[in-house]
Amino acid sequence: MEKFTYNSKTVEVPSCLDEVSGEQYRQFLILAVLMNRGTISPGQFRVKWLSYLLGMKADYTMYRREIIRELDGQLEKLDGFFSYTTGKEGERIVTPILKTGRNLMQDFGGWHGVGDMLNGLTFGNFCDCLDLLQQSKQAAAEKDESTINEIFQDITLKLYRYKDPEKIPAVPSLLAIHAVNFFSAVWEMVLSGPVYIGGEAIDFRILFQKLASEDRKADDKTGWTGIVFEVAASGVFGNKKEVDDTPFWDVSVSYTHLRAHETGRNLVCRLLLEKKKKEKKK
Repeated sequence: MEKFTYNSKTVEVPSCLDEVSGEQYRQFLILAVLMNRGTISPGQFRVKWLSYLLGMKADYTMYRREIIRELDGQLEKLDGFFSYTTGKEGERIVTPILKTGRNLMQDFGGWHGVGDMLNGLTFGNFCDCLDLLQQSKQAAAEKDESTINEIFQDITLKLYRYKDPEKIPAVPSLLAIHAVNFFSAVWEMVLSGPVYIGGEAIDFRILFQKLASEDRKADDKTGWTGIVFEVAASGVFGNKKEVDDTPFWDVSVSYTHLRAHETGRNLVCRLLLEKKKKEKKK
């Protein structure tokens, strides 16, 4: 948290996305969308965001000069919400940081989603989302806005359920943007290094070494998509459909431990796979 002092008072506000409430996150996301569309500038984004966090009724730039000077001098305290890079012509590029493992919009307008770090997401839906994410990159390269919107909707429907399954409305655009950002954030965490599960640091990168290849196909049975076939073959979680319906983290943790030659239940997994391999050799 950061403290802002102005007009003879001090107010404490979040210093990064992991400290905001669900309501604050939605406002931040709305401002990020407006900036991306060119409706507001990065500078206006920062002013509006700080004014909102301070509970002001208008942008602080509409207040007295003394207040403007005080808050302008403290804007760097918001740097935890933005990344700064330099463009080709030396210009400063400001990008809002939307990546977090927290699902800050788990409940939104009748929609209920998976928990933090994708808790509750099935392994099958995780693999589907990965394929859709890869398709969205291709659509973005081709500037195919229609396909991108469809993919965003599809990813949202993998992560969320509407309260009335018989009367499902169109997915709200803000929720779709959040769903893709949230899924991407967790996926990047998995790709970048160990993830803490139940207090244990587990490195899942051993499972998707071939995903680094840019020319791989989404369904070529490498990485996460291929794990389902090997796990189903062991029979530990059941057949392929049952593996697809198993929580994503259950399959991932068990399979990672299997690769690391863990003991207990995971040893059973390893032995089953080894037994199958021996039978094939005979």
